[in-house]
Parts: sequence; C-alpha cells; structure tokens
Amino acid sequence: MAEYTLLRKLEVLWGIPIFYTDETGKDVRGVGVFSEKQNPLTISGELVNALICQAKEQDVPAICKVFGKIYFFCVQSEQEYYLSGPVCVEQLSYVEIHQFYKKYHMPAKEERHPDQMTLNRMLNFVSFLYELLEGKDVQSDKLMEKNNLIVEKEVREENDTVRIELDKPDGTAFHHTYMEERYVMDCIREGNVEEINERASGLFEKAGILSKNRFNDQRNLAIVTTTMATREAIAGGVSPADAYRLSDYLINQIDRCQKIEEITELNRRSIYKFTKLVADTRKTRSFSSYTEQCKDYISQNYHHKIYMEDIAEAIGISQGHLSRVFRQDTGEKIQDYILKFRIKRAANLLKYSDATLSEISDYVCFNSQSHFGSVFKEYMKMTPGQYREKYKRKEFYS
Repeated sequence: MAEYTLLRKLEVLWGIPIFYTDETGKDVRGVGVFSEKQNPLTISGELVNALICQAKEQDVPAICKVFGKIYFFCVQSEQEYYLSGPVCVEQLSYVEIHQFYKKYHMPAKEERHPDQMTLNRMLNFVSFLYELLEGKDVQSDKLMEKNNLIVEKEVREENDTVRIELDKPDGTAFHHTYMEERYVMDCIREGNVEEINERASGLFEKAGILSKNRFNDQRNLAIVTTTMATREAIAGGVSPADAYRLSDYLINQIDRCQKIEEITELNRRSIYKFTKLVADTRKTRSFSSYTEQCKDYISQNYHHKIYMEDIAEAIGISQGHLSRVFRQDTGEKIQDYILKFRIKRAANLLKYSDATLSEISDYVCFNSQSHFGSVFKEYMKMTPGQYREKYKRKEFYS
C-alpha cells in the first residue's frame, strides 16, 4: 500500500482527488481531504469497474474519458487500484456540467466545473502518480497511445499525410466563456456574497487579453469589470446614484494604482463591493424578506425541480403565508415567477451557447422539449428556434 501521506500531498499540490479500492471496486475511499460524497468515483460502480477493467488489460495507467471531455484515471498497484479525477482539458458549458452531475446523481446545488488543466499537465499528473505507486516511468506519448487518446486521420494536402490530434496542444490559452461571465454577473445581481469571490477568481484567471502591455491589460480589465458590475448592481435593485457613486470611486482608485498587484486586488474587491451593495440594498428594500429569500432560492435551484414545500421549509414559514406575501409584493404567483425565470435563463443560453434545444430544455428543468417550446412561445412570442435564429451570436456558429 502506498504511503498515504505522500498521496495527500500530491492531492494538495495538483488539486485532484485520489481514491483507492480493491479489484471488486465496491468500497472506494479517499486518501485525503476531498469529499467522497461529490465524486462519481464514489457514486458510480459502473465507472469504477470500467476503469479497473481497463487498467487490468494494459501495462500503463488507464485513462477514461466521459462526455468526450472529462477524464478519470486508474493506476493498478499490486492488489489495489488508485482512482483519480475528474479533470478537463477544455471548457465545459453549464449545460454540460449539469448533464455530468445529472448522470452521476450528484446534488445539483453543488454543481461546479471540474478542475481544468492543459493536456500535458494532466498526463504529467498520471505519470507522477504511476511512478510514485509503482516506481516506473511512463512517457506521455505511450499513455496517449495505449488509452486511444490520439485519433489519426489521413488528410491529403499536397500528397502529404497529416496526423491530427484531437486534444488541444500544450500552451493553449483558455478564455472564459460567456456563460462563465454570466455566472459571475448573476452572482452580483443576486447579491450572492457567499460565492462571488470563488466564482470571480476563475473568471479573472481566464480573462482575454485587452492589451499587449501587462499593466494596461489589467487596468483595462478592471475598468471593464467595474462597468459591467455597475450595470448588474442596478439590475439587482441598487439605485443608479449609489451604483455610479461606487463605480466612480473604484475607477479613481484604479487610476491611482502603480503596480499590477494593486490593480488585481482592487479588481477582486470591486466585484465583492458591488455584490455586497446589492445584498445590503435587498435587506432594506420594501419587499418582504420572505419574497427576497424566495427569489434567491429560485435563482439557485431553477435547474432542478422546485417544490413549494421545499421553499417554505428553507425560509421557515408556511406555504400559504409565503404564497400570499409573494403575490402581494410582486403581483404574481410563485410558479409563474419560476417559469419566467427559467425562460429568461433559456433565452440567454439560446443566444450565447451552442447547446441544443433539448439540452437547454433539460437544463432549465422542463419535463419535455415540447412543453419548453410552448411555454417559451407564450412568454417570448416566438419559438426557441426562431429566437435563436433572430438573436444568435455569430461566434457560436462560425
């Protein structure tokens, strides 16, 4: 049995959970601090058995890919099998993340993007784990070949045969998707101070390049972020005067920065300040706190089934009282609000993602695509297909 202390250190260093089991795959346990409850390797016996069988049949670690984008690993060491993952080498859409969680019956409330890294870094992790457990070296090329991670196609160009690798080359720069950006902006608009820092960190790490000069790049990013956050704060209920007052203050602070580190830190704090401003505004708004809590619950749970009793229990009041207060404050029923909220989210996906109508319907939790289509047409006065055709962004269909 490998020294667990070293495996725990490896987990922390790479940020990838490691588990172990015997050849039956029935009792999968973690070696370190990662939760065993939120990982397919501790939930799906089918996935674990597939990895073990693959590891038995080859002389190098097994690498299994699900949904065409998410990787899991298995290293055989004597009578034990060490499992790890999930890892991505390319960005997933929120629809794909939702499908991943749904397939392995993981709680929708815990949905997050699997750790993302370059292909080379992922292979280095597997190689390092194999060497730690077995004392043997394995090259990345052999790992890819044995696990069928390279697909060769003959493409005739001037009588030459060209090898095509489907995985992205090392050094590929990951740019955040619109959906990631929307995720952060939704967080600001909803006053979600608990999650904003974590969400924003991922966004900043994959932001596009706004200038060849590093200092100007970060300065421009901070100004753009502040501008966008100002709009979202106003949409979240903050008065324009308060939002612009904070915006002016932050932009003046950005102008005074002389170091990149100062701008980076200010950018992160500005996101939090706008989110906190929305949260504080909601606390003092004329709407009942029950109504606001109900809206917050819906915004966090709209992509799976929502029951009135669950909302009422989460808030701590009776269903009847919640329904009356919500209607008094908003003039509409809670179920109507839920439908409208889902349709708005679906509209964003239709405009800014390449997910299919079926995937979007499932993501915003409609029972069928036909039901989704009829409700969407009722609210938007056109079908989902017509809406996408009218408002789609060219970058998703080029």
